[in-house]
Amino acid sequence: MKKFLISSLLVTSILQAQFIFKGTINNYSNKRVIVKLDRAFDDILIGNTSTDATGTFSVPIKEKYTGVIEVSLLDAKSSFILLSDNTPINFTGTINSNNNFTLNNPGNPINKTFIDYQNYDTKKNSILPQLQNIINSYKPTDAFYPQLKNEIQTISNLNKPDLSSYPFLSYYIPASEIIKNSDTGEPSSSKKAIMEHLINAGEEFETSGLGRSMLYNYLKLSSTGGTNQADWENKVDKAIQNLLDEVGEDTSRGQEILSAAINFLNGYSITTLANKYMSKAESLTCEITPELKETINKNNNIKEGKIIPNLKFTHKLDGKYSSLYDIKTKYKLIMVWASWCGHCQQEMPFVKQFYENFKKSGGEIIGLSADYEKGPWEDTIKDLPWLNDSDLLYWDSRFVKDLNVTGTPTLFLVDKDNKILKITSKISDINNLIK
Repeated sequence: MKKFLISSLLVTSILQAQFIFKGTINNYSNKRVIVKLDRAFDDILIGNTSTDATGTFSVPIKEKYTGVIEVSLLDAKSSFILLSDNTPINFTGTINSNNNFTLNNPGNPINKTFIDYQNYDTKKNSILPQLQNIINSYKPTDAFYPQLKNEIQTISNLNKPDLSSYPFLSYYIPASEIIKNSDTGEPSSSKKAIMEHLINAGEEFETSGLGRSMLYNYLKLSSTGGTNQADWENKVDKAIQNLLDEVGEDTSRGQEILSAAINFLNGYSITTLANKYMSKAESLTCEITPELKETINKNNNIKEGKIIPNLKFTHKLDGKYSSLYDIKTKYKLIMVWASWCGHCQQEMPFVKQFYENFKKSGGEIIGLSADYEKGPWEDTIKDLPWLNDSDLLYWDSRFVKDLNVTGTPTLFLVDKDNKILKITSKISDINNLIK
């Protein structure tokens, strides 16, 4: 079994020079663009910008990077990925009337090769058989016969693109197939393929963003057949432990998986298991990776009894508050929500009912929204009598990261000293705490 002591920082340092990531998107003028670099199990926001009048934007990639770049067009509710081999990218694309994105020019050779590879598979495996079936229904004397025959010959003569010049692409395509096959394949063989990949994959894995899907599919396959919640959790527990045993908890890969597992368990409110693996992470005596350190710190700092971070607001609230600590009240209730969130909509009438007495008791609510559209957020807060803020960055919002929020709504009740008294998703859990 290989041991991987390669942290994401080391991966960054061994790659080559920085470059400019640039794009022009037709029908997307003066609109927002988010650019992120993928890590194995998460991503890093490096660009929060807007296109100009021609639909053009650019983001400098300040670190050396070979891997997946994620692009989100927030105002079109569209996203896509491009691949980087640490050379400049200058792509063009189009947003149509249905807000669907089409890549017109991939911007550099590695993306052209990637697209050619995908087109090859589509034409060879899908289009070619269809054309062959169609031509069988024609006679050689029919008008369309020569055209169909030429098209079939052209596709038949296609050669699969050579990936040897692009090590990351050579890795990324078969690794993506493992995920695709695990969605439809036989469970035991699919689990084995994912585990072997997580054990043996090289440094390309560290900037692929594929770890999230692999871990999710691995746990889903491992928990199939659970008869109840306890049985399901037991299967998940055994699957995580088995994976850590095989990869090695003292390796950076093992620590990445441990960090991702803790985040997964917290995201699904599996608190007992999350606490178990947090304890395991804290008991490690080897050198801890930055990713696992961050997970440990967030889980230890954002909990009841701890001091909540001094969140910086995007807008000056009520014309005078720049940060959370500026608000001096007996209690503060920080509510992370979103206008698109169904559970938030169900809870909001109860929050409004709670607010009247809460305000009289010396409390204030600060609503922090994980919205991405300005219009729906502004329309909703017109009827909300408390303080409201949003950076309109969806799950990339600073306060989502700072508060380690994994779902909405999440409520944080803090006292005058900014100590967290309660974390919950229900306003009813707050009522009996107000004196």
